[in-house]
Amino acid sequence: MFKKIHFFFIIIYFSCSSYQFQNNEIKDENISVSDEVNLKDKISQMFMLRIDGKFHNKESWGKKDIEYFIRNYKIGGLITFSGNIHGTYSNIKHYQNISKIPLFIASDYERGLGVFINGTLFPTNMALAATGDTTFSYLQGKITAKEAKAIGVNFILAPVLDINNNKDNPIINFRSYGDNPNIVSKYGIPFINGIQDQGLIACAKHFPGHGNTNTDSHTKLPIINVSKDELYSNELLPFMKAVENGVKSIMTGHIVLPSLDDKNIPATFSKKIINDILINDWQYDGLIITDALEMGALTSNVWHGESAIKAIEAGADIILLPLNATSAIESVYKAVQTGRISKERIYHSYNKIMNQKNSMDLFNLKDNKWIDVEDEIASYANRAVAKKIAEKSITLVKNNKNIIPFKPSNYKKVTHLLISTDNDLRTRLKSFSRDVKYIHGNVNEIYVNDELSSLGKEDILNKIKKSDLVIVSMLIRISMDKGISTIDASHNDLLKKISLMNVPTIGLSFGSPYLPNYSYLDAYLCTYGYGSVSLNAATDALFGRKDIVGKLPLSLSEKFTIGSGIELKKNIKIFDSSLNINLDESFNIINNAISDSIFPGAQLFVSKKNKVLINQSFGSFTYEKDSKLVSNESIYDVASLTKVLSTTPVAMKLVQKKLLSLDFYLSDFYPEFKKGNKKNITVRHLLTHSSGLPAYIEYFKSDKILNKSDIIEDIVNLDLEYVPDEKMVYSDLGMMLLADVIEKVSDSNLDKLSNRYFFKPLGMSKTSFNPLDKDIAVPTEYDDYFRMRLIKGEVHDENAFILGGVSGHSGLFSNATDIGSFAKFFLNEGIYLGRRYLKKNLIKEFTTKIKNPVKSDRALGWDTPSIKVSSAGDYFSNMSYGHLGFTGTSLWVDPEKEIIIVFLTNRVHPSRNKKGIYKVRRELHNSIMTNIKEY
Repeated sequence: MFKKIHFFFIIIYFSCSSYQFQNNEIKDENISVSDEVNLKDKISQMFMLRIDGKFHNKESWGKKDIEYFIRNYKIGGLITFSGNIHGTYSNIKHYQNISKIPLFIASDYERGLGVFINGTLFPTNMALAATGDTTFSYLQGKITAKEAKAIGVNFILAPVLDINNNKDNPIINFRSYGDNPNIVSKYGIPFINGIQDQGLIACAKHFPGHGNTNTDSHTKLPIINVSKDELYSNELLPFMKAVENGVKSIMTGHIVLPSLDDKNIPATFSKKIINDILINDWQYDGLIITDALEMGALTSNVWHGESAIKAIEAGADIILLPLNATSAIESVYKAVQTGRISKERIYHSYNKIMNQKNSMDLFNLKDNKWIDVEDEIASYANRAVAKKIAEKSITLVKNNKNIIPFKPSNYKKVTHLLISTDNDLRTRLKSFSRDVKYIHGNVNEIYVNDELSSLGKEDILNKIKKSDLVIVSMLIRISMDKGISTIDASHNDLLKKISLMNVPTIGLSFGSPYLPNYSYLDAYLCTYGYGSVSLNAATDALFGRKDIVGKLPLSLSEKFTIGSGIELKKNIKIFDSSLNINLDESFNIINNAISDSIFPGAQLFVSKKNKVLINQSFGSFTYEKDSKLVSNESIYDVASLTKVLSTTPVAMKLVQKKLLSLDFYLSDFYPEFKKGNKKNITVRHLLTHSSGLPAYIEYFKSDKILNKSDIIEDIVNLDLEYVPDEKMVYSDLGMMLLADVIEKVSDSNLDKLSNRYFFKPLGMSKTSFNPLDKDIAVPTEYDDYFRMRLIKGEVHDENAFILGGVSGHSGLFSNATDIGSFAKFFLNEGIYLGRRYLKKNLIKEFTTKIKNPVKSDRALGWDTPSIKVSSAGDYFSNMSYGHLGFTGTSLWVDPEKEIIIVFLTNRVHPSRNKKGIYKVRRELHNSIMTNIKEY
């Protein structure tokens, strides 16, 4: 597209030379340039105008305006802001195609393309520095450049090399890497290299340093009154390092530094700062670009045409965002005509711009394809890097009561106080507040967006009184014209009053990490931002799902200084501790049962609240003298515990996902159920064993039943034995049918669903159907009537065997440790290691004793202690739930007393005809419940 000017450019390219300002005059030995590009066009190459990434039709005024400047003024560049990927790609492509000279396309991708469009969004610079890993800085630059290049952007207006050495700075703050020049340099330089190694321009900003001020240059002109020596040892140092490392452009800031220029003019207008220091002293020959001339720091004092002239006089090569482009260009042109600015000065910047465009091969710019955008932008690999940075950036500043990680089961009522002076508080923190509410389940949210009156504070304090914990989420945004870098004074006073209530308080800052007072919080987490990756990382850190390793890249106070940060390992155990107490009476019951040949071995798991009291194994696999001893790693065929460890929780998950309903009629799946009383049978009836289906049929004895399809076909054609809901008859057939329904609605298999939804995420590594490691499987029966062998590592139940070892009623293998963890997951109301897998209300609904049939002890899928004499013993509360397994297994959970008892045996070895397990269970449960009261 640029062939017409190739020959012209070559002439210019070889006529370029450096220049220096001396006595406010320009020296350039080669001032003759081809007339093909006229003076006004050369001036226009020094200007960069605004576009967005939105769709514009051909009649759009904004689009026509840019087209006019490209065609009539030969404008040098554009800067793109918010929009979408399609609009940004399309607009850039269009404007490049109509421009005879290739355009610089710039953008403020300080945190990646995700800042403006749906590209990869990175955490803030301050967050990146908190990771302590400069590799991330390089990777962020590299990824940003590759995504930018794919969409057509070639000029990245980043990184911010300002030092945030004034905590009241209302506009730099977390955009900076920290409050120390070495930290800023340490992380800024790799970012620059990451950008420029991909052939794009990086831009160090805002020279000579915008950090040490409490004024926002978007609205007013900041003045930094510090000595020259202090500036050279602080503010200027990162920029010096950037120059030494070959940064291709530097942006000037609209800030006054009297110690560098006693005329008290903005650095953008200062020859002493730009020409004398940057160009002459530092020998910088890269592009010098102004910050936006439309900013209040300049417009409130200087006419926009004069601003462009002064910036060029000071040494700027590119004028960014003049308030009125036509007026600014014409003003500069007039200044050249009148001799205020020499032609040589314009030619010099023009040549630098053209040289840079040529070195980037923009004159041979390849047409970027949409496929490149789809392949590169927001790829999984790119987002994974951003996610890792966010995770490693989270900094735990204090944790006085060890309330982080936050364990929902420790606090029944939680107040989540969300405070900000920004109107978009709800929107910005929506995902985080949703996660907190979802994971805990009993959270009262209070949003505070305005300054609080005394009555407002009292109202909030009254709402908090009954809380067991307060989480304070502080959205502290840094944005143009905002003018505040911490929480509102009235909000701080509220935190002070909350601290006097002796309610544990966790604080999280989203954005600026600075607070007026840190003593009001028991725990404090810094995220340094409020982008989606930072919100997700905050949730992970709060609930102990990830390690916390971040360190402060700045000093918050005398106590919390650079490098501070408490490291915490992620939760890997669902129980806080393991005591392994000795209960001789209970152990004797088990050992006596082994001696009486009721079973050859057993596993016992007992927990109370968050402590494992017993996790012990007894006896051996069989009665043989050389039999292998049972260990905690051994696995048992848990028989009907399959119903509550697999079938029921998978059904719960599908109900939660709205793929299944308890009130779905079976006739929706099986036409055979459309007749008579069968038409009223629902999924609920299968779970409560009240469907009318028979208890069990020995399909393995039939010559006609050969596989799963045969069994299901027979079940759906059976006549009911009683009217649905009339009574409870424990039915394996109902659970076999439920498993088939589950597989129909999910289009998957029960074993795969169980592993995906529960066994894998809950760390149940020893739990599976058809276990591969049969060596650790405790044998069940010696089968002398069907399989004619000792059953070891394959399901004991014959019908489940015909079904391939996977069935809704039986087939699962596990050990007491895994089952104990699973039970604790239920006791924690669906939460495991900080993640919610089942909703609290579902847990409650499925484990509560049903009202119909009236004489039933069943819950949904689960059993409850019998009204009369129960194998659970006499001390489990009415809220308890559990289940038994035919092979000699049992699980009981008491939510009221927070007790779990798992007891696994192979009582069917060598034959199922042995008696005594019922009595052992009762005695054991009563003994344990009596003897653990003190724990």
